[in-house]
Amino acid sequence: MSGGAVSWRETKAKMREARPDIGDAEWAERKEVARRATEAYVVGYHLRELRLARGFTQAEVAERLGVSQARVSQIERGRIHNMEAIRAYAAGLGARVSLVIEWDDEVIEVA
Repeated sequence: MSGGAVSWRETKAKMREARPDIGDAEWAERKEVARRATEAYVVGYHLRELRLARGFTQAEVAERLGVSQARVSQIERGRIHNMEAIRAYAAGLGARVSLVIEWDDEVIEVA
């Protein structure tokens, strides 16, 4: 690569070389933990955007949910522990969460 850039593949190889004490299973677990954290962050971001679009403050959402404003901030930063937290937050904004299974041209709403 030009410009001194290093590929992601090379970066991962260097990380593994630097930590030979970590086995494949632990690397896979770390990758899964990072994936879940990223997904939670993205969900929190979207919940924040929904709140802003609806014109609510964090304090107003907190009051509707019966939680602290700090907890609303945590949710919006990806500190989401389960689907019920997402459902409650959405309900506090007058929205709902649905879960669907999609494949090819079929869509089934399961929750």
